[in-house]
Amino acid sequence: MPTEVLRVGILCNGGTFQRWQAESIAAVRAEPGVELVLLIERDAETASPKSTWTRALHYPWRTVLYRQYRKHWFRPKAMEPVDLSSELSNVPKIRCRPILRGHAELFEEADLALIRSHRPDVLLRFGFNILHGDILTVATHGVWSHHHGDEEHYRGGPPAFWEIVDAQPVIGAVLQRLTEKLDAGRILYKGWFNTVDHSLEETVDTVLTHSAQWPALVMRRILQGDAVAAEGTLSTSKAPVRKYPTNTVVLRFLWKRMRNKMRFHRDSLNAHEEWNIGVLNQPIHHLLQTEPSLNVRWLPAPAQNSFRADPFGFVGSDGQLHILYEKFDHATGKGEIARLRPKRDNVLKRSRTVLELPEHLSYPFVLERDGEVLVIPEQAARGRVDLYRLDADMTALERIATLLEEPLFDPTVLEWEGRWWMFGTKAPLTNVELFIYHAPRLEGPWTPHTLNPVKADIRSARPGGTPFVHNGALYRPAQDSSLTYGGRIALNRVIALDPERFAEETVRHIGPIGGTAYNKGLHTIAAVGDITVLDGKRLLKVPAKAAREQKAKLVRFRKRLQA
Repeated sequence: MPTEVLRVGILCNGGTFQRWQAESIAAVRAEPGVELVLLIERDAETASPKSTWTRALHYPWRTVLYRQYRKHWFRPKAMEPVDLSSELSNVPKIRCRPILRGHAELFEEADLALIRSHRPDVLLRFGFNILHGDILTVATHGVWSHHHGDEEHYRGGPPAFWEIVDAQPVIGAVLQRLTEKLDAGRILYKGWFNTVDHSLEETVDTVLTHSAQWPALVMRRILQGDAVAAEGTLSTSKAPVRKYPTNTVVLRFLWKRMRNKMRFHRDSLNAHEEWNIGVLNQPIHHLLQTEPSLNVRWLPAPAQNSFRADPFGFVGSDGQLHILYEKFDHATGKGEIARLRPKRDNVLKRSRTVLELPEHLSYPFVLERDGEVLVIPEQAARGRVDLYRLDADMTALERIATLLEEPLFDPTVLEWEGRWWMFGTKAPLTNVELFIYHAPRLEGPWTPHTLNPVKADIRSARPGGTPFVHNGALYRPAQDSSLTYGGRIALNRVIALDPERFAEETVRHIGPIGGTAYNKGLHTIAAVGDITVLDGKRLLKVPAKAAREQKAKLVRFRKRLQA
């Protein structure tokens, strides 16, 4: 049964918050039905002044390098201070001085009674330290807190530091309902992001900024009557609790970061992606097998300074396989939609451009309806999703309608259980956050899913080809970019899909195609009857791409000098 109002309190250290916390509070307050009823501020005890000798004697010298690094050089935008004193001036406020028991803080009964009098449903923790005792149950749905790490492997902190030290390509994050066990509470929301191994700041910014929206998403579920949303799943983590790194570890971190940065710049000038199209003579559902055949026939290599990617196919009136794809020009940095017809002798009929715009185009998703070939290309750079028809001569795409006035990446459409569904991602996390829209018919009107973004997972969110049904189950190919962009395909089985719910699980990974030239990635698989078309990438130096990178680096360097 839907909840009419959700009463929220905030545990904080004062009126100043980190930027990501301020954005989280704003998202919560913007949710219809959420009411901010209480601020619980720490009433810190004034410490007695200590002599320089005493401070030096008790200073944690084993971690001095990290503390100085954090103080002087660590500047993520998500952690910048934001003063909300004026904005929250009308919210009732109480001050509490917790009792310290070991490393944990407990609240006195008088403070707990005062908090109860405001009848909070949820307490968001944006202050205080490790909490134990009755404060964890004083609100109906407990105390919610972020942990910026995958609690199955990384408890404690600092966020993202240990993932870079351990060369982990993915960093997790959770919104948890706190229990007495540190960073192993009841998981309300969990997501996975790319670890930027040459930038701790960039990694922290991404994780903090985008996980900030999760409390609002979980509250939305509760308000809609989702009885289990606030219960979550109890973490069974037995991972050790990480602490501030010692000086030796910090030196190792700084060395790895410098080495990773040098590799990043070297690769940007010398290791560029060349995608190509392959044909697999088996239906797409065969890829669900434990060891599917991956005997791919690759097309001849693309021309220098270009690549072919995102293939989708159809069988024309001539009975031949035709492929629409992204034809990318490294010199301009822009793609267009082209058509080709692969022959069995691997000789290509001339590629023909069927759609070119001033903006970048890619991912020409194909639908067949009433004898027509309909195409929905990605044109996020234009800021909308358009529906096209391939003309009778198969020489041009004719625009029919605008489906969505939003910049969606890799828009993928299917009809399922009486409704049309559109999947895609958005900037800036084009490989991480999945958005869904639904409509009564293909032409719309399209409505955003209640829980958008429905998923945050660099391993299985971004669409990667044709959804298909096998043995009554719906499967959604998605890109796994955890190791590299377009590294492989995750085949997801959709468990729940309606306007209020979405859930899926990854059941199989496909690619990259080993033992072939294009063995560095695979990010599209598309069904064409009993045939599957796909793409693969290899890395090589592309002169036009290298020239563009050099120019861009020079521009950034000049701006840095002028700043």
